[in-house]
Amino acid sequence: MTTPAEVTSRLAEAVAGAGSGAPLADRLGETCRSLLGADGVALVLAYTQPQRLAVCVTDEVIGRVENLQDVLGEGPGVDAYRSGCAVVGRIGDADAEVAWPLFAEAALREAGPLTVVAVPVPAGAEVLGVLTAYRAGPGHPAPEDDLTAHLAAAVGVTLLRDVDFGRDLELDLAGPGGAPTGVWAARAEVHQATGFLVARLGLSPDDALALLRARAYAAGLTLGEVAHQVLVRAVDLAPDGNGSRPPTC
Repeated sequence: MTTPAEVTSRLAEAVAGAGSGAPLADRLGETCRSLLGADGVALVLAYTQPQRLAVCVTDEVIGRVENLQDVLGEGPGVDAYRSGCAVVGRIGDADAEVAWPLFAEAALREAGPLTVVAVPVPAGAEVLGVLTAYRAGPGHPAPEDDLTAHLAAAVGVTLLRDVDFGRDLELDLAGPGGAPTGVWAARAEVHQATGFLVARLGLSPDDALALLRARAYAAGLTLGEVAHQVLVRAVDLAPDGNGSRPPTC
């Protein structure tokens, strides 16, 4: 059984591994994957907010799972962020279909049966984000509650206290000319596209984001991709629009 002391020691080793050249979030993600015995993990901050940011995605499967939760607005990660409690989702079981009908169906279609564990990452009394881990196939036991809670808390403290990680985010937020770059760029466009739809269609921010999500789900795209299409006028989401526009010369 993994102890809290081992968790702390392994995370400390990950932080100290700056010489490897891998970003801190990636080192933390790989350490979490190993400690949880998972096939893959994702670390996402501000999970249900417009500024949602995936700082670590270890493989394609967890990437697809996170994209579906982002687009559909439902799933174990969404529930974990909103409730502040760990959530286990067994994709392929009837319980998951009841709890998250759209997500469970789409995840099963894209990734097959999975055991997904989503754990809120605390920042004091608030929730900073969600650590999500998966194992492929049905019937896997969930990690011990004490282990996941201690791991998530340690990750939260590490991210908040690490100077290099904070500097990396600042650099991403303020690229040349102050424009967002790197991992923040797509989410910045989601902000902008949401504001555009609010102004153009007279929607509330929540309804504008829901419209972007509906388009992304229908088109099989990420929110960032749909937001970019809206901003470059490649699609028209107005009720009287045709949903797409040809490029102009």
